[in-house]
Amino acid sequence: MSFIRETVNRSMDLWDACLNHPFLIELHEGRLPEEKFTNYIVQDSIYLREYARVLGLGLLRSETSRDIRMFYSQLGFVNEKESAARLHWLHSHGISEEEADRTPPLPACRDYTRFMLGEAASGGIPEIMMAVLPCMLSYYYLFDKLLQKYPEARSLPYWYVIEDYSRESYRTACDHLGTYTESICHSLSEPHKARLADIFRTSSAHELAFWDMAYA
Repeated sequence: MSFIRETVNRSMDLWDACLNHPFLIELHEGRLPEEKFTNYIVQDSIYLREYARVLGLGLLRSETSRDIRMFYSQLGFVNEKESAARLHWLHSHGISEEEADRTPPLPACRDYTRFMLGEAASGGIPEIMMAVLPCMLSYYYLFDKLLQKYPEARSLPYWYVIEDYSRESYRTACDHLGTYTESICHSLSEPHKARLADIFRTSSAHELAFWDMAYA
């Protein structure tokens, strides 16, 4: 079994807790209050801003053309794809990007982004990848499974945000990230891999805390 698959399996209990989270279930059932969703979008926009900074540190540390292409493409994906749906939702609810930027992060968002930035500041590219990977991979896992269970989500006002994580292009991007991360980690020492797996699990725990924050 690959290192990435083993690492994901170690955190599957956290991902399944997210899968059964009332925020995500109510989102796909169409019962989630718009105010909760809007507050989530604001905090997630703050998160994505810091996520982009982590990727920027990866770009700075890149030593090969392949590394540069990977981080450059991910920065483009975050800024052009993920941010676009959020900005559309915010603008349609009377919130400007500048207003969202001025909003203080709630504790779960702050703790998560500080953790990622801390790992990026003290570690190398493997540490950066393991800190950011749970966000992207878990979102595909969650939204793909929930859409299979709640296909009626396609007719909801939230669909154009949900759709971002259900597209074939998103799955392909996740596969690319997983393959890249496997290639830079598979030959590392076992103690180093154990440390990386711990980073991945901590980020996964932060993902669950983020959903708790969104539902509060």
